[in-house]
Amino acid sequence: MLHIDIILIFLTAIVLIFCVSVVRPKPFLDPPRDVLICAAHSDDCVIQGAEYAVGVIEKSLSVRIVYLTCSGPRPESDIARKRRLEAIAAWQSIGVPNKNLLFIDLVESPVEGPLSYSSQQIADAKKIILAMILALPRGTAVLIPAAGESHVDHQTVRKISLDAIVDSQREDVVVYESPEYNSFLSLIHCPKKTFWTILRYAPSVKKFVRPYAGSSTYVDGGPGLVFANDPRRLSKKKEMLGHFFSQDVALLIHHFGYATPYRKILKPKLVREERKLWAIPAFGSRCDISALAFALSFLTITLLTAYEVSGRLVLAMRSFVTTDIVVMLFGLTIGAVYVRKTAQGTVSLETSLIAWAAALGVFFGTLFAH
Repeated sequence: MLHIDIILIFLTAIVLIFCVSVVRPKPFLDPPRDVLICAAHSDDCVIQGAEYAVGVIEKSLSVRIVYLTCSGPRPESDIARKRRLEAIAAWQSIGVPNKNLLFIDLVESPVEGPLSYSSQQIADAKKIILAMILALPRGTAVLIPAAGESHVDHQTVRKISLDAIVDSQREDVVVYESPEYNSFLSLIHCPKKTFWTILRYAPSVKKFVRPYAGSSTYVDGGPGLVFANDPRRLSKKKEMLGHFFSQDVALLIHHFGYATPYRKILKPKLVREERKLWAIPAFGSRCDISALAFALSFLTITLLTAYEVSGRLVLAMRSFVTTDIVVMLFGLTIGAVYVRKTAQGTVSLETSLIAWAAALGVFFGTLFAH
Protein backbone atom coordinates (compact mmCIF):
# COMPACT_ATOMS: atom_id res chain seq x y z
CA MET A 1 0.00 0.00 0.00
CA LEU A 2 2.95 2.31 0.60
CA HIS A 3 3.72 2.71 -3.08
CA ILE A 4 0.07 3.59 -3.81
CA ASP A 5 0.15 6.25 -1.08
CA ILE A 6 3.38 7.74 -2.39
CA ILE A 7 2.08 7.80 -5.97
CA LEU A 8 -1.16 9.49 -4.87
CA ILE A 9 0.76 12.11 -2.85
CA PHE A 10 3.08 12.71 -5.79
CA LEU A 11 0.22 13.08 -8.30
CA THR A 12 -1.70 15.40 -5.96
CA ALA A 13 1.40 17.57 -5.50
CA ILE A 14 1.94 17.71 -9.28
CA VAL A 15 -1.67 18.75 -9.86
CA LEU A 16 -1.44 21.41 -7.13
CA ILE A 17 1.82 22.84 -8.50
CA PHE A 18 0.39 22.87 -12.02
CA CYS A 19 -2.77 24.67 -10.90
CA VAL A 20 -0.75 27.27 -8.96
CA SER A 21 1.38 28.00 -12.03
CA VAL A 22 -1.65 28.24 -14.33
CA VAL A 23 -3.50 30.80 -12.16
CA ARG A 24 -0.46 33.00 -11.59
CA PRO A 25 -1.53 36.54 -12.60
CA LYS A 26 0.22 38.21 -15.52
CA PRO A 27 1.69 41.75 -15.42
CA PHE A 28 -0.75 44.64 -15.94
CA LEU A 29 0.47 46.46 -19.07
CA ASP A 30 -2.59 48.50 -20.13
CA PRO A 31 -1.96 52.26 -20.17
CA PRO A 32 -3.39 54.36 -17.29
CA ARG A 33 -6.76 56.03 -17.83
CA ASP A 34 -9.09 58.35 -15.97
CA VAL A 35 -10.92 56.06 -13.60
CA LEU A 36 -14.23 55.69 -11.77
CA ILE A 37 -14.12 53.26 -8.84
CA CYS A 38 -17.51 51.82 -7.90
CA ALA A 39 -17.31 50.60 -4.30
CA ALA A 40 -19.81 49.27 -1.76
CA HIS A 41 -18.10 50.51 1.44
CA SER A 42 -15.45 53.01 2.45
CA ASP A 43 -12.44 50.66 2.61
CA ASP A 44 -13.45 48.71 -0.52
CA CYS A 45 -12.36 51.61 -2.68
CA VAL A 46 -8.72 51.25 -1.55
CA ILE A 47 -8.71 47.44 -1.54
CA GLN A 48 -10.14 47.41 -5.04
CA GLY A 49 -8.68 50.46 -6.73
CA ALA A 50 -5.67 51.95 -4.94
CA GLU A 51 -2.97 50.29 -7.04
CA TYR A 52 -4.63 51.30 -10.29
CA ALA A 53 -5.31 54.82 -9.03
CA VAL A 54 -1.67 55.47 -8.05
CA GLY A 55 -0.61 55.23 -11.70
CA VAL A 56 -3.55 57.40 -12.76
CA ILE A 57 -2.53 60.19 -10.37
CA GLU A 58 1.09 60.03 -11.55
CA LYS A 59 -0.11 60.74 -15.10
CA SER A 60 -2.23 63.71 -13.86
CA LEU A 61 -5.46 61.95 -14.81
CA SER A 62 -8.62 61.95 -12.69
CA VAL A 63 -9.75 59.49 -10.03
CA ARG A 64 -13.42 59.42 -9.03
CA ILE A 65 -15.02 57.16 -6.45
CA VAL A 66 -18.68 56.40 -5.83
CA TYR A 67 -19.83 54.56 -2.68
CA LEU A 68 -23.10 52.67 -2.68
CA THR A 69 -23.54 52.66 1.11
CA CYS A 70 -22.74 54.83 4.11
CA SER A 71 -20.75 51.91 5.60
CA GLY A 72 -22.96 51.91 8.68
CA PRO A 73 -26.48 51.39 10.04
CA ARG A 74 -27.52 54.88 8.95
CA PRO A 75 -25.74 57.83 7.28
CA GLU A 76 -25.71 59.98 10.45
CA SER A 77 -24.29 57.25 12.73
CA ASP A 78 -20.85 57.65 14.32
CA ILE A 79 -19.36 54.68 12.45
CA ALA A 80 -20.65 55.95 9.11
CA ARG A 81 -19.18 59.40 9.80
CA LYS A 82 -15.84 57.90 10.82
CA ARG A 83 -15.61 55.67 7.79
CA ARG A 84 -16.46 58.54 5.46
CA LEU A 85 -13.66 60.65 6.97
CA GLU A 86 -11.26 57.69 6.73
CA ALA A 87 -12.02 57.28 3.02
CA ILE A 88 -11.54 61.01 2.39
CA ALA A 89 -8.20 60.99 4.26
CA ALA A 90 -6.98 57.90 2.39
CA TRP A 91 -7.59 59.48 -1.02
CA GLN A 92 -6.31 62.88 0.04
CA SER A 93 -3.00 61.16 0.82
CA ILE A 94 -2.42 60.59 -2.92
CA GLY A 95 -3.94 63.86 -4.10
CA VAL A 96 -7.58 63.00 -4.89
CA PRO A 97 -9.81 65.98 -3.99
CA ASN A 98 -12.87 65.53 -1.75
CA LYS A 99 -15.22 66.60 -4.54
CA ASN A 100 -14.28 63.45 -6.49
CA LEU A 101 -15.85 61.22 -3.81
CA LEU A 102 -19.61 60.65 -3.97
CA PHE A 103 -21.48 58.82 -1.19
CA ILE A 104 -24.93 57.51 -2.19
CA ASP A 105 -25.39 56.64 1.49
CA LEU A 106 -27.63 53.59 1.39
CA VAL A 107 -27.72 51.62 4.64
CA GLU A 108 -25.05 48.91 4.84
CA SER A 109 -26.40 45.33 4.58
CA PRO A 110 -25.30 42.22 6.50
CA VAL A 111 -22.68 40.25 4.56
CA GLU A 112 -25.07 37.50 3.45
CA GLY A 113 -28.14 39.73 3.33
CA PRO A 114 -30.90 40.55 3.28
CA LEU A 115 -30.46 43.89 1.56
CA SER A 116 -31.02 46.88 3.81
CA TYR A 117 -32.41 49.04 1.02
CA SER A 118 -35.42 48.90 -1.26
CA SER A 119 -35.70 48.24 -4.98
CA GLN A 120 -36.56 51.92 -5.45
CA GLN A 121 -33.36 52.97 -3.68
CA ILE A 122 -31.42 50.61 -5.93
CA ALA A 123 -33.04 52.20 -8.98
CA ASP A 124 -32.17 55.69 -7.69
CA ALA A 125 -28.57 54.60 -7.07
CA LYS A 126 -28.35 53.28 -10.62
CA LYS A 127 -29.50 56.67 -11.94
CA ILE A 128 -26.73 58.39 -9.98
CA ILE A 129 -24.06 56.02 -11.30
CA LEU A 130 -25.46 56.29 -14.84
CA ALA A 131 -25.18 60.08 -14.67
CA MET A 132 -21.57 59.77 -13.51
CA ILE A 133 -20.72 57.38 -16.35
CA LEU A 134 -22.31 59.66 -18.95
CA ALA A 135 -20.15 62.56 -17.65
CA LEU A 136 -16.85 60.63 -17.70
CA PRO A 137 -14.01 61.68 -20.03
CA ARG A 138 -13.62 59.57 -23.13
CA GLY A 139 -11.81 56.27 -22.62
CA THR A 140 -12.28 56.23 -18.84
CA ALA A 141 -11.78 52.98 -16.92
CA VAL A 142 -14.52 51.81 -14.56
CA LEU A 143 -13.53 49.47 -11.72
CA ILE A 144 -16.23 47.23 -10.25
CA PRO A 145 -16.31 44.24 -7.85
CA ALA A 146 -15.79 40.85 -9.51
CA ALA A 147 -18.48 38.21 -9.86
CA GLY A 148 -19.02 35.84 -6.95
CA GLU A 149 -18.39 38.30 -4.09
CA SER A 150 -19.63 37.16 -0.67
CA HIS A 151 -21.06 40.51 0.46
CA VAL A 152 -24.48 41.35 -0.97
CA ASP A 153 -23.55 45.05 -1.15
CA HIS A 154 -20.61 44.15 -3.42
CA GLN A 155 -22.95 42.08 -5.58
CA THR A 156 -25.41 44.98 -5.76
CA VAL A 157 -22.92 47.67 -6.75
CA ARG A 158 -21.54 45.35 -9.43
CA LYS A 159 -24.99 44.76 -10.96
CA ILE A 160 -25.97 48.43 -10.74
CA SER A 161 -22.70 49.53 -12.35
CA LEU A 162 -22.90 47.00 -15.19
CA ASP A 163 -26.52 47.95 -15.89
CA ALA A 164 -25.61 51.63 -15.91
CA ILE A 165 -22.70 51.04 -18.31
CA VAL A 166 -24.97 49.13 -20.70
CA ASP A 167 -27.66 51.84 -20.50
CA SER A 168 -25.08 54.57 -21.14
CA GLN A 169 -24.16 53.01 -24.49
CA ARG A 170 -20.62 54.25 -23.89
CA GLU A 171 -18.53 52.02 -26.17
CA ASP A 172 -15.35 53.85 -25.17
CA VAL A 173 -15.53 52.96 -21.48
CA VAL A 174 -13.15 50.19 -20.37
CA VAL A 175 -14.46 47.99 -17.55
CA TYR A 176 -12.22 46.10 -15.11
CA GLU A 177 -13.44 43.75 -12.40
CA SER A 178 -11.49 43.12 -9.21
CA PRO A 179 -12.21 40.46 -6.54
CA GLU A 180 -12.12 41.37 -2.86
CA TYR A 181 -13.31 38.27 -1.02
CA ASN A 182 -15.51 35.26 -1.68
CA SER A 183 -16.18 31.85 -0.14
CA PHE A 184 -15.44 29.88 -3.29
CA LEU A 185 -12.95 26.98 -3.30
CA SER A 186 -11.58 25.59 -6.54
CA LEU A 187 -8.36 23.75 -7.28
CA ILE A 188 -8.53 25.29 -10.76
CA HIS A 189 -9.13 28.93 -9.82
CA CYS A 190 -7.65 29.25 -6.32
CA PRO A 191 -5.43 26.22 -5.57
CA LYS A 192 -3.44 27.74 -2.68
CA LYS A 193 -6.59 28.94 -0.92
CA THR A 194 -8.25 25.54 -1.47
CA PHE A 195 -5.28 23.56 -0.14
CA TRP A 196 -4.85 25.83 2.89
CA THR A 197 -8.54 25.88 3.78
CA ILE A 198 -9.02 22.11 3.56
CA LEU A 199 -5.77 21.48 5.46
CA ARG A 200 -7.08 23.52 8.42
CA TYR A 201 -9.98 21.07 8.79
CA ALA A 202 -7.64 18.23 9.74
CA PRO A 203 -7.97 17.45 13.48
CA SER A 204 -6.03 19.93 15.68
CA VAL A 205 -4.36 21.61 12.66
CA LYS A 206 -6.50 24.75 13.04
CA LYS A 207 -4.72 25.48 16.34
CA PHE A 208 -1.40 25.89 14.53
CA VAL A 209 -2.31 27.08 11.03
CA ARG A 210 -3.84 30.54 10.55
CA PRO A 211 -6.69 31.12 8.06
CA TYR A 212 -5.64 31.66 4.46
CA ALA A 213 -4.64 35.22 3.66
CA GLY A 214 -3.58 35.98 0.12
CA SER A 215 -4.42 37.81 -3.04
CA SER A 216 -8.09 37.58 -3.91
CA THR A 217 -9.00 35.28 -6.78
CA TYR A 218 -11.74 35.12 -9.40
CA VAL A 219 -14.39 32.42 -9.20
CA ASP A 220 -14.18 31.71 -12.92
CA GLY A 221 -12.17 32.61 -16.01
CA GLY A 222 -8.56 33.72 -16.14
CA PRO A 223 -6.39 34.90 -13.22
CA GLY A 224 -6.28 38.61 -14.13
CA LEU A 225 -3.44 41.13 -14.17
CA VAL A 226 -1.36 42.63 -11.35
CA PHE A 227 1.21 45.42 -11.07
CA ALA A 228 3.92 42.87 -10.31
CA ASN A 229 6.76 45.06 -11.54
CA ASP A 230 5.77 48.16 -9.57
CA PRO A 231 5.99 47.48 -5.79
CA ARG A 232 5.38 51.20 -5.07
CA ARG A 233 1.71 50.71 -5.85
CA LEU A 234 1.29 47.93 -3.30
CA SER A 235 3.23 49.94 -0.72
CA LYS A 236 0.92 52.92 -1.28
CA LYS A 237 -2.14 50.66 -1.02
CA LYS A 238 -0.98 49.51 2.42
CA GLU A 239 -0.38 53.13 3.49
CA MET A 240 -3.90 54.05 2.40
CA LEU A 241 -5.37 51.08 4.30
CA GLY A 242 -3.66 52.56 7.34
CA HIS A 243 -6.26 55.34 7.40
CA PHE A 244 -9.12 52.94 8.23
CA PHE A 245 -8.64 52.80 12.00
CA SER A 246 -12.27 51.83 12.65
CA GLN A 247 -11.78 48.55 10.76
CA ASP A 248 -8.53 47.37 12.44
CA VAL A 249 -5.63 48.38 10.23
CA ALA A 250 -3.50 45.33 11.02
CA LEU A 251 -6.34 43.00 10.05
CA LEU A 252 -7.03 44.89 6.81
CA ILE A 253 -3.38 44.70 5.77
CA HIS A 254 -3.21 41.03 6.76
CA HIS A 255 -6.17 40.10 4.56
CA PHE A 256 -5.83 42.64 1.73
CA GLY A 257 -2.18 43.73 1.70
CA TYR A 258 -1.55 41.81 -1.51
CA ALA A 259 -1.37 42.74 -5.17
CA THR A 260 -4.86 43.42 -6.51
CA PRO A 261 -5.79 41.51 -9.68
CA TYR A 262 -7.65 43.34 -12.45
CA ARG A 263 -9.43 41.72 -15.38
CA LYS A 264 -11.06 43.42 -18.34
CA ILE A 265 -14.71 42.61 -18.96
CA LEU A 266 -15.36 42.26 -22.68
CA LYS A 267 -18.38 44.08 -24.10
CA PRO A 268 -20.50 40.98 -24.89
CA LYS A 269 -20.35 39.96 -21.23
CA LEU A 270 -21.79 43.28 -20.09
CA VAL A 271 -25.25 42.38 -21.33
CA ARG A 272 -25.11 38.65 -20.66
CA GLU A 273 -26.84 37.42 -17.52
CA GLU A 274 -24.20 35.98 -15.21
CA ARG A 275 -24.46 32.22 -14.79
CA LYS A 276 -24.80 30.77 -11.33
CA LEU A 277 -21.75 28.88 -10.14
CA TRP A 278 -22.17 25.18 -9.40
CA ALA A 279 -20.91 24.70 -5.87
CA ILE A 280 -21.57 22.54 -2.79
CA PRO A 281 -21.29 23.94 0.76
CA ALA A 282 -18.31 22.29 2.48
CA PHE A 283 -15.25 23.30 4.51
CA GLY A 284 -16.97 26.54 5.47
CA SER A 285 -16.98 27.54 1.79
CA ARG A 286 -18.57 26.78 -1.56
CA CYS A 287 -16.65 23.99 -3.30
CA ASP A 288 -16.62 23.20 -7.01
CA ILE A 289 -15.95 19.70 -8.34
CA SER A 290 -12.16 20.19 -8.40
CA ALA A 291 -12.11 21.22 -4.72
CA LEU A 292 -14.24 18.21 -3.79
CA ALA A 293 -11.89 15.96 -5.78
CA PHE A 294 -8.94 17.39 -3.87
CA ALA A 295 -10.75 16.80 -0.56
CA LEU A 296 -11.40 13.18 -1.58
CA SER A 297 -7.70 12.79 -2.44
CA PHE A 298 -6.79 14.25 0.97
CA LEU A 299 -9.07 11.73 2.71
CA THR A 300 -7.63 8.86 0.70
CA ILE A 301 -4.04 9.86 1.49
CA THR A 302 -4.97 10.10 5.18
CA LEU A 303 -6.52 6.63 5.15
CA LEU A 304 -3.62 5.00 3.25
CA THR A 305 -0.97 6.67 5.39
CA ALA A 306 -2.69 5.56 8.61
CA TYR A 307 -3.05 2.06 7.13
CA GLU A 308 0.66 1.81 6.28
CA VAL A 309 1.95 3.35 9.52
CA SER A 310 -0.22 1.16 11.75
CA GLY A 311 0.63 -1.97 9.80
CA ARG A 312 4.35 -1.33 9.99
CA LEU A 313 4.09 -0.49 13.69
CA VAL A 314 2.41 -3.81 14.41
CA LEU A 315 5.02 -5.74 12.41
CA ALA A 316 7.88 -3.91 14.07
CA MET A 317 6.55 -4.78 17.52
CA ARG A 318 5.35 -8.30 16.72
CA SER A 319 7.09 -9.67 19.81
CA PHE A 320 4.50 -7.92 21.96
CA VAL A 321 1.42 -10.12 21.67
CA THR A 322 -1.10 -7.36 22.38
CA THR A 323 0.40 -4.72 20.06
CA ASP A 324 -2.08 -5.34 17.23
CA ILE A 325 -5.01 -5.23 19.68
CA VAL A 326 -3.78 -1.98 21.26
CA VAL A 327 -3.28 -0.30 17.87
CA MET A 328 -6.65 -1.50 16.62
CA LEU A 329 -8.39 -0.23 19.75
CA PHE A 330 -6.60 3.09 19.30
CA GLY A 331 -8.09 3.43 15.82
CA LEU A 332 -11.54 2.49 17.03
CA THR A 333 -11.25 4.99 19.88
CA ILE A 334 -10.38 7.80 17.45
CA GLY A 335 -13.47 6.98 15.40
CA ALA A 336 -15.71 6.78 18.46
CA VAL A 337 -14.44 10.08 19.88
CA TYR A 338 -15.20 11.92 16.64
CA VAL A 339 -18.63 10.29 16.32
CA ARG A 340 -19.42 11.78 19.73
CA LYS A 341 -17.91 15.18 18.87
CA THR A 342 -19.90 15.34 15.65
CA ALA A 343 -23.13 14.48 17.50
CA GLN A 344 -22.36 17.21 20.06
CA GLY A 345 -21.58 19.71 17.32
CA THR A 346 -18.11 20.49 18.72
CA VAL A 347 -16.34 19.62 15.46
CA SER A 348 -17.38 19.91 11.84
CA LEU A 349 -18.40 16.93 9.74
CA GLU A 350 -15.40 17.58 7.47
CA THR A 351 -12.96 17.32 10.39
CA SER A 352 -14.66 14.14 11.54
CA LEU A 353 -14.41 12.62 8.05
CA ILE A 354 -10.63 13.15 8.12
CA ALA A 355 -10.43 11.63 11.60
CA TRP A 356 -12.59 8.66 10.53
CA ALA A 357 -10.37 8.12 7.48
CA ALA A 358 -7.37 7.91 9.81
CA ALA A 359 -9.26 5.61 12.20
CA LEU A 360 -10.27 3.25 9.38
CA GLY A 361 -6.71 3.22 8.13
CA VAL A 362 -5.42 2.25 11.57
CA PHE A 363 -8.08 -0.44 12.00
CA PHE A 364 -7.54 -2.15 8.63
CA GLY A 365 -3.77 -1.60 8.72
CA THR A 366 -3.67 -3.53 11.97
CA LEU A 367 -6.17 -6.16 10.81
CA PHE A 368 -4.25 -7.01 7.63
CA ALA A 369 -0.71 -6.56 8.95
CA HIS A 370 1.49 -9.44 7.77
